[in-house]
Amino acid sequence: MSKNERRSSLLIVDDEVNFRESLKITLEDTFDIILAGSLVMAREELTVRVPDAILLDIRLPDGEGVELLRELKCCLPPPVVVIMTAHATVESAVKSLKEGAVDYFVKPFDISKLKRELAVYLENRFLHKRIDSLDRELKKISSSFVTEGKGKMREIIDRGQQIAPIDIPVLITGETGTGKEKLANWIHSLSERKGEIVAINCAALPKDILESELFGYAKGAFSGAIAMKEGLVEKADGGTLFLDEIGELPETAQAKFLRILEDGVYYKLGETRERRVSFRLISATNGDLADPTSSFRRDLFYRVSGITFKLPPLRERRDDIPLLVPIFIREANYTYKKEVKGVSVKTMQYLISCDWPGNIRELKWCIYRGVATAVGDILNQDDLSLPIPAESMKDCPDGKVIDYNVPFEEAVEQLEKKYISHALQAFNTKTEAARGLGISVRVLHYKIKKYGF
Repeated sequence: MSKNERRSSLLIVDDEVNFRESLKITLEDTFDIILAGSLVMAREELTVRVPDAILLDIRLPDGEGVELLRELKCCLPPPVVVIMTAHATVESAVKSLKEGAVDYFVKPFDISKLKRELAVYLENRFLHKRIDSLDRELKKISSSFVTEGKGKMREIIDRGQQIAPIDIPVLITGETGTGKEKLANWIHSLSERKGEIVAINCAALPKDILESELFGYAKGAFSGAIAMKEGLVEKADGGTLFLDEIGELPETAQAKFLRILEDGVYYKLGETRERRVSFRLISATNGDLADPTSSFRRDLFYRVSGITFKLPPLRERRDDIPLLVPIFIREANYTYKKEVKGVSVKTMQYLISCDWPGNIRELKWCIYRGVATAVGDILNQDDLSLPIPAESMKDCPDGKVIDYNVPFEEAVEQLEKKYISHALQAFNTKTEAARGLGISVRVLHYKIKKYGF
């Protein structure tokens, strides 16, 4: 077994102690075994984690195994459940299979057959999980990350393909909207990690909540912790963890991540039991983690920046715009049930001439708006209705007058105010506007209040 794979966990629920222990000895070479002698004990174990498979006796001291079967339906994905009993009846077999059991074994049974059956059922479960995971990833990994780019992007693509199979941390830098998460998803899709990619934006959550989301917590760890919570670190086990805006990690969380990257171990909040985990870390930031004034730990920076990619802004990769536009049109056609075929030559020239301060994200939503409102099958300049003035998108002519008497900070605020104002008009809700701008809703509300919109 490779370090990127983990053994399947198996919960054995049976009130006969000797039988339980015998099964454990027989199966522990293949599974991580958990034992329970009653429904109550089984439910307690299920609050800690949901196993991959369960061997469940029908008759237990405090009820029937079918009761637990019904409760397990809320688990996504549900564990593989094999019923075992010394009192077999056709009625109980049919009832168990209807409630979700995959098989029915009568005691005493052939252990080697049980192992073979469990292997098949678990492989099917893994394939279903993988299909679901790939389906989610396909929705995330839109083809808007162009793998036929030119210039700087060609170098990034070639290097990404080279390091993707190598299990080394990756740090992606670049302006907001340049496609950092797209690159992270693409690298994960080419890696040898079988698990899913789990993503979180560290700037989108309050710092006191962020740590519990990442590491999870034990029941009773704090007021309101009424049940154990799985953290994103645990969910990413065997896969990839993507930390967007990693520079926003609280200092305590930074120390914990350094320990995970060094030793592969961590603790849930409120728990003393050490947990082991294996994932690939891909991080992203639009800031400079190496800045001496940054609060980001230097030792953690050296660990997360094993391989660094700097994504260029769209204004430095204009040759990619003709590749991106048809992709966004196809996506928007599917989303809005339209049949736009493309853009006019003049419109494409105009799009290439724009500076796109919001980068790929801004271009994407510009095309989406155009497709949504278009009356013909070819987009023109009027259909696009860009959210920022057209003159600011063109190359500055030599004769343009710039008032350098305006302080730099004031000029930046004027541009920011204008940019946010147009976004608020262009999108239906503040949540959509924040997403389009590449900032959190909390930051957008602050800017709205600051500028008096």
